[in-house]
Amino acid sequence: MAIIKNYGLRWVREKVDWGGPGNRGSLGGKRATARSSDSVDFREQIGIYVLYEPGFVPVYIGQAGFGAADLFTRLRNHRNDHLRDRWTHFSWFGFRDVNANCTLSARQNPDARTSLSYIEALDEVEGVLIQVLEPRLNKQGAKWQQTADEYVQDALPPEADRIAAIESTLNAILLKLPKP
Repeated sequence: MAIIKNYGLRWVREKVDWGGPGNRGSLGGKRATARSSDSVDFREQIGIYVLYEPGFVPVYIGQAGFGAADLFTRLRNHRNDHLRDRWTHFSWFGFRDVNANCTLSARQNPDARTSLSYIEALDEVEGVLIQVLEPRLNKQGAKWQQTADEYVQDALPPEADRIAAIESTLNAILLKLPKP
């Protein structure tokens, strides 16, 4: 029984709908293997995530799922903490299934137990590390790729994408300015 039900690789921080007044924001994704599929909001996903600096170098690995600290909350908090200027992309590996109506399955209790063998646990951990680090000598991919679904990031509406591009350009300029 696999723990990882779905995952997203190298999603772009600037293309996330972080929300605002009257807008909760979302972590929208579509199933990678479907030519057209409905969007799924992964904001309340629980699991593991990785933050990358430019060049896809992992700089932080964290857990989402304790209390109200779902995936979206954890990522949003990293926009304002000591990592705020360090990451541009993120990957996530989720424990909650996607239902037929494109919603996440009922929230599992992070303290719940599973009957996972050591072999299955090794496969899960190895798979996450292979996906994140992409070691060039590994010829096999993650074993859970046959049971877990990959989701690709939804594009923002064109006007939001333009605003994100402007913000990204401004942030790049600010980083180049001398610090007072």
